[in-house]
Amino acid sequence: MTDAVERLEERAFKTYKSRLAAHHRLSSRNNAWNASLIALSTATTIASVGLLSDAAMYGKRGETLLAALAILSLVASLVVANMNYGARSRSMEANYKRIQQISMDAENLRLGTTELTEKVFLTLQREYGIAVESSENHSQGDYGRTFEVKSLRGEQRRDTAITLAPYLSILAPILIVIPFIQWIVDGW
Repeated sequence: MTDAVERLEERAFKTYKSRLAAHHRLSSRNNAWNASLIALSTATTIASVGLLSDAAMYGKRGETLLAALAILSLVASLVVANMNYGARSRSMEANYKRIQQISMDAENLRLGTTELTEKVFLTLQREYGIAVESSENHSQGDYGRTFEVKSLRGEQRRDTAITLAPYLSILAPILIVIPFIQWIVDGW
């Protein structure tokens, strides 16, 4: 039965580390998208104020451009709200902490600090199964990143690209605000 305990300990530890990586990924996406949406909303509001003072600030079709950006901002916020990164991150955090505890309990069984009985082992194995099923799974990219699995580099790159997308989208608010800043500077 000690082999089974070792396998459970190893499996729980790998799951814990992968779920920890998933928590960080989801938390990063939540923060990044929130920053991106705040920047876009702020920039479109500033640009709208600028248009009230100078209708030509964004060219002949400035109003249409800003209306389209406002719609884009709304759609992006709905998509991000639907992805629910914040709640998923918190759920993943609770899950990885529970699986970490199971891994430590299995380690204690293996080291003999806790008496190993079939009942104790089966209870711990059942708790592991419940913990795994009680949360969404980590991605292959999370596993590959954690354990440096070269065959999963593509999954890791995909996860990274999705996580970086909101940071790249911050370029749009910067570009929106530049004409407003130029207008203010020219007015001094």
